[in-house]
Amino acid sequence: SDLDATGSLSLTVSGLPSGSVGSVQLTGPGGYTKAVSATAVLSGLTAGTYTLTVNRVTDVGLDYDAPAAPATVNVTAGAQASAAVAYALRSLPRSTANRADETASPKYRIMYVLPSDGTDRNLDTDGTLLRTISSWERWYASQTGGKHLRLDTSDGAPDITFARIARTDAVMTSYGDFIRDSLEKQLVSAGYSSPNTLLLVYYDGGHQSRCGSAAWPPALPGVLGAIFLKGLATSAFPCASNPFAASPTAAPGYLEFIAAHEALHLLGIVSPGAPNYSNQHVGNDPTALMYAGAQPRHPAVLDVTKTNYYNPAGLPAGVINLAASAYLVP
Repeated sequence: SDLDATGSLSLTVSGLPSGSVGSVQLTGPGGYTKAVSATAVLSGLTAGTYTLTVNRVTDVGLDYDAPAAPATVNVTAGAQASAAVAYALRSLPRSTANRADETASPKYRIMYVLPSDGTDRNLDTDGTLLRTISSWERWYASQTGGKHLRLDTSDGAPDITFARIARTDAVMTSYGDFIRDSLEKQLVSAGYSSPNTLLLVYYDGGHQSRCGSAAWPPALPGVLGAIFLKGLATSAFPCASNPFAASPTAAPGYLEFIAAHEALHLLGIVSPGAPNYSNQHVGNDPTALMYAGAQPRHPAVLDVTKTNYYNPAGLPAGVINLAASAYLVP
């Protein structure tokens, strides 16, 4: 029968966030072409070689691709062939220099920085920083109706820059609360600063008293915010005791919220004129991202009252509004 002269293909599509669909183009004998967006069994296929073209899929500004997917698959009459398209966050090789920017618009550049004697954990290339970035970007999108921070990207992937500074961890730690200032001075002097670009640095070194710190213009000028991955080393809860997001779609944890928090300080948030302002933060609700106060922090909401630093409908003059920031994009 005609059916005996044809075969089928079981195509598995995996790895994409919920709500995102695959983009796979299948072409084959006799001008056959079909777009496939999810796992499916394709029947009645003429025996022969079929070509799989996997297109990238974008989620919160980050591209997913499937470099390990087969380019072709052979379908045999009377049998079922199989092929797998496993999407993953698009990554780039390590770079110690900034790649050509995809946009001149305001953006955050992610960096992985070590002290001169620091152990290189390859967080910039093993997927760790990609997962944590995706987690906090997806959280921002959940709070803003789909908007997220604009990142410095290259060919659809975060352009994460690696740097090793000249000073040891002990010397840096001895600077106390001025570690961030020293990091900024060294990295800017080394050429890592550029117009309309803020530096969000994962520093794999210590800090005596905190896990994160950032400039807060105009009162504390600067372009760098840092997450101190080995901060509070002698405390009951060292920064390193907190895990990174286990997957790109994992809910943000402590380290993700630290990055999301410091990123806003770089914009001058929270403004002194905000109704619940308290020493560069808000003091009204411990679930607010920018809370700091007597109660333990439990960040869960961007701006609980939408009166302090995020309101799409607007905030009073002089109160910086993330919703109006050029660093926030659809």
